[in-house]
Amino acid sequence: MKNITSPLPASERIILLDILRGFALLGILMVNMKLFIHPMSAMMLKPPADQPLMVLIPELLVKFLFEGKFYILFSLLFGYGFRIFMQKTAESGSILPVFRRRLLILLIFGILHIVLLWAGDILFFYAIFGFLLILFRNSSDRKVVIWAVVLMLIPAFITAISWGMMALGASFPEGKAAIDASLAESSRSINDLIDRAREAYSQGSFGDIVRTRIEEWTFLLPALLFFYPAVLGTFLFGMLAARKQLAVSNTANTSFFRKSLPYTLPIGIVAEAVYTYASLHADMAVPNGISTLASFSHAVGSPALTFSYIGLIVILIDKGSLSGFWNILVPAGRMALTNYLMQSLICTTIFLSYGLGLSGQLNAIQGIILVMLIFSLQLLFSRYWMREFRYGPVEWLWRRLTYLRPLSFRKKNG
Repeated sequence: MKNITSPLPASERIILLDILRGFALLGILMVNMKLFIHPMSAMMLKPPADQPLMVLIPELLVKFLFEGKFYILFSLLFGYGFRIFMQKTAESGSILPVFRRRLLILLIFGILHIVLLWAGDILFFYAIFGFLLILFRNSSDRKVVIWAVVLMLIPAFITAISWGMMALGASFPEGKAAIDASLAESSRSINDLIDRAREAYSQGSFGDIVRTRIEEWTFLLPALLFFYPAVLGTFLFGMLAARKQLAVSNTANTSFFRKSLPYTLPIGIVAEAVYTYASLHADMAVPNGISTLASFSHAVGSPALTFSYIGLIVILIDKGSLSGFWNILVPAGRMALTNYLMQSLICTTIFLSYGLGLSGQLNAIQGIILVMLIFSLQLLFSRYWMREFRYGPVEWLWRRLTYLRPLSFRKKNG
C-alpha cells in the first residue's frame, strides 16, 4: 500500500499504461480534428450525400478506425488509474476525500477548457462520472460487469426507444403533424446555431467565440448526457481490468490477449463496418432504423476494436516489435493531460479568428496531415520535457492541488 503523502514514483509506474495513454492521444486528436475545423453543432447534421471520394474515404477511415475507440481507451485507463489510486492509504485512513478533491480539480479544469478553449471537452464529464465511480469501488466483479454492460448500451437503447416513440406518434395524423413541426423547428435551430458558430469562429471577437462555444455546449448537453453514461461503464471495465492486473507484464496476461484477439478483432471489424456504413444514412437529430442500427453496432464494435488494439500492442511489445515507437509514446503518455489540453490550444489557435482563422477551410485529408504534424511535435516536446521535469505542467498542478503539499517539479539532475 502506498502512502498518500507521495504520488506514485516514476520507477513504479506501469509502462503499458503510459504507452496506451500516448497512443490514445493520437486517436483522440484524429477524431477531434473535424470538430476543431467545423463547429461542434455540425455533428448533428446528416452527412451530405454528394461528398467527393477524396473527402468521403478519409472521413470513413477515421470513423472506422478511430471514432469511439480512443475515448473508450482513455476511459479504461481512467478506471484503471482509479483502482490504483484506491490502493493508497492516507493518514486519515480513507483515500476518498483526496480522490474527491482530485475529481473536483479535474472538474474545474474541464470547465475552464470548455469556456476558454473548446466545447468538446471530456474532463468535465470524466469528473462527474468519476464521483459515481466511487460508489462501485467495493462492488463484486459480477455486479461491475452487469452495470458496465448496461451503461454502455444506454445510448443505443435511448436511440431505439426514441425511434419507436416517434414511429408510434407518426402513426396518427395529429401526431405526425406535431412531430414534423417539431423536427422542422429543431432543424432550423440547429442550422441557425451552426451558421452563427461559423461566423463567430471565423470572424468574431474572443468574447463572441466564448459565448458561442458555451451556447453550443449547452445545446448539445442533452445528447451528451445520453452518451456519457457509456463512459462510466467503460470506467468500470477499467477498474475491473486493474483488479485483474491486466496491464502488468507477464506471460499469463499476454496469453489472455492472444486468446482474446481472434474473437474481439473480427467482431470489432464487422460491427464497425456496419456502423460506418449505417452512419452515412443516419441522422443524429432524427432517430430511425438506420441510426438505431448504427448505435447498436457501435456499442458492440467500438469496445471490441479498442480491446483488439490493446491486445495487438501487448503482443507486439512482448515480441519486441516497434520498440522505438512504444518508447517515444511513454513520455507523451506520462503527460497526457497536458498534451490533451495542448491539442485544444494549438487547434483553436490555428482555426479561430484570434489565431490563423482557418475555421472551415481544411478538408479531411489536410486535417489528417495536420493531426500527424501536431502529434509528432507533441512526441518531441514530451520527450524533451520529461527529461528535465518529473511531471507535465498540468499534471504537476493537478497533483499539487490534490495532495496539498509542495511537490518537486524539476528532476534533481536537471
